[in-house]
Amino acid sequence: MSANLASATSTRIESAARHQIPVKVSYEHLLSWMAFDQTRMQKEKMAVCMHKDDLAIGCSRPVRRNENGRGNQRNKPYPTVVSTLASMEPSARHYLIRLLHNPRTFADRDAFVRLVERRMDHWDPSMNEVCRKQIIEMPEFYFVGVSVGLAYAHPLSGDNVCTAMIGGLITVLNGAFEVHTGDQMHWIWDIEVPCFDPKGRRLDPIEESSSFAVAQFLSTHDPRLAEDAARRKQFHERGNGVYTAGAVGQVESGTVEYNSKRLVAFPKSLKPATDGDYRLGDRMRVFGKAMSNARPFEMMDVMLSRQSL
Repeated sequence: MSANLASATSTRIESAARHQIPVKVSYEHLLSWMAFDQTRMQKEKMAVCMHKDDLAIGCSRPVRRNENGRGNQRNKPYPTVVSTLASMEPSARHYLIRLLHNPRTFADRDAFVRLVERRMDHWDPSMNEVCRKQIIEMPEFYFVGVSVGLAYAHPLSGDNVCTAMIGGLITVLNGAFEVHTGDQMHWIWDIEVPCFDPKGRRLDPIEESSSFAVAQFLSTHDPRLAEDAARRKQFHERGNGVYTAGAVGQVESGTVEYNSKRLVAFPKSLKPATDGDYRLGDRMRVFGKAMSNARPFEMMDVMLSRQSL
C-alpha cells in the first residue's frame, strides 16, 4: 500500500470549514469505571483524560431504556464524552463486546439486554457490586467528534471541558486494520480487535450469553500484528504512557502500564462480517469517510461527517 500524505510528509490536513462544539469529560462514568477511587483518578489523571486527537465518544444516554443516565444529564450545556474505558471490570467489558458483536437488529440487542438484566448470576456468578453497577449503567456510546484540546476527568485535576471537531477534514491515528481511500469509517474500542479477522471483517457471533463465553472467544481469536504494525503501535502508545521493553509484538512482555491510557477508541473502515451481513453496532457508529490510505497504526486523513448522519 502506498504511503499517504500525512505519513509521508509528517503534516496534518487543514480544513477551511470546521464545525466544532465544546464537550465535557464525564466524571461520573470514569469514576464508576475506576471503582469509585477518586485518589487514583487524580493520581492517574493522564490515563483518563481526553487528549488532542482522541475520539470523543458520547455517553449521555444509557443502553437500558428504564435506566436513568449516569448523573443528571438533563439541562447540561455540553455533551458528556469519554475517550477510554479506564479500568472497567472484565465482565462489564465482555458485556459491551457481546452487545456490539452479535446483534443484527435492535430486537436482538434488546433481547440480550433483557436477558442479562434478568440473569446477572448467569452472566457472571462471581460478579461484584461494582461490575454489576457498570453493566446496569452501561451507556449507549456514540461518536461526537475528535478532540482538538485537553480536558481532565476529575475537576481537581484541571479543566474538564475542551473542543471537539464534529465536521471537516482532520488527521487522526488509524487503528489495527488497513484503510483505503473512500472507505466509510466507523469507530471501535480496542478491546473489540479480536472480534475481527485480519481483513477487518467481523467473525461469527458468540454463541453463549455469558462472560466466560466471551472471554473464551477473545482468547481463541487473539490477533497478532505484523512486525512493522507492532512497531508503529508501540511508538504511538508511548504518548499514552505505555512502554514495552520486550520484543516487538510481545505486548505482554516487559510492559509498563502505570498511569497509562488503555482501552481507547480507534477508527476503522466499515466492512461486512464474514457471513456477508453488517452488524448493528458497526452501522450505528459510522462517522465519516477516509480521504487517504493508511496501514495499521498510521496517521490518516478523514472527512468527519457526523453533522450529516
